[in-house]
Amino acid sequence: MRSSLFPLTLVFSLIMTCFTATESRAQTLEFDKMVHDFGDIMLKSGKHTHTFTFKNISTQPVLIQTVISSCGCTTPEWTKSPVLPGKTGTIKVTFLNDQGPYPFDKSLTVYITGEARPRVLRIKGVVHDKPKSLKELFPENFGGLSLRSSVIDMDNIAQGDVKYELIEVANTSSREIQVDFTNASKGLSFELSPSKIAPGSKAQLKVTINTNDAVNWGDTEYGSAIIINGKEVPSKRVRVFASIRDNFSSLTKEQIDNAPLPMANSSSFDYGKVKAGTQITATFKIRNLGRRDLLIHKIDTGDKKISVKNPSKIAPGETGVIEVKIDTSQEAGEKGHILSVITNSPSRPVVNLIITGNVLK
Repeated sequence: MRSSLFPLTLVFSLIMTCFTATESRAQTLEFDKMVHDFGDIMLKSGKHTHTFTFKNISTQPVLIQTVISSCGCTTPEWTKSPVLPGKTGTIKVTFLNDQGPYPFDKSLTVYITGEARPRVLRIKGVVHDKPKSLKELFPENFGGLSLRSSVIDMDNIAQGDVKYELIEVANTSSREIQVDFTNASKGLSFELSPSKIAPGSKAQLKVTINTNDAVNWGDTEYGSAIIINGKEVPSKRVRVFASIRDNFSSLTKEQIDNAPLPMANSSSFDYGKVKAGTQITATFKIRNLGRRDLLIHKIDTGDKKISVKNPSKIAPGETGVIEVKIDTSQEAGEKGHILSVITNSPSRPVVNLIITGNVLK
């Protein structure tokens, strides 16, 4: 359920006039946390509430314009009056917990005066209809340290940003464990609190990706080995995934107006019916309708049998050709592939190209 915009008072109008003249793209509010994990909750426990607290770290009054929930099961309430420099406000969110047992991850998009981009707060957890054992709740075991999943998804991250995720972990062994991490991918770090976990207890793991430490684009896999009580867990690594996009937060209006703009002559290609083993070749033409060079950072295919050749740069007014080859050996049935073209275009940071067909045995 979307939160409606509240009426604008005269005071609000004056503040907005001030911000229009001196708008800053820097962050004006500092939140105590961006993600709250309710953990494991029971369906019969009813509503659950958390309050995010923020502080005005700018030199001018700041107003929360609106907060939009991603789901009708999440209801936000927030400080409606202007927050003076150095003062605090709150965003209270209530999860209704009325839709049955399931994992949930809900977002709150917060629009703030003086900030170019909205902030996104999240609440998450797992709803159960009956109690479960610790091993059932955390099935992925790394020598006693257990996670809900062997893969941690960090979603989208802007190049140059630092993003962290807080996840619950547990000690499902019968002994106390000291946990350390080693041989982590560049840009990936972990912080476990507490680092020593008693048997049958939970802890909080902070997973951080710093894109300044390593330049990656598109779908990126990170990983790390785990050390339990001084010994590395053999043949098993925790895997962390993220999609790295270009960062447009510092662009001026002029730069956005003159930014590159990709336009494909066609966004789909159907190769029809072919016999297995046939090599498919598809071409897409991308024209740059913008006023600055279009950069193609990377093209994600999601399939090792797909190879791509593409220009890294397309000048304004020019057209570039993306050539795609697909190996259909050992394939059968109807196929659909999505290629994600990662660009430096603020309006189209990702261009999806679709290839379909039917491979006959």
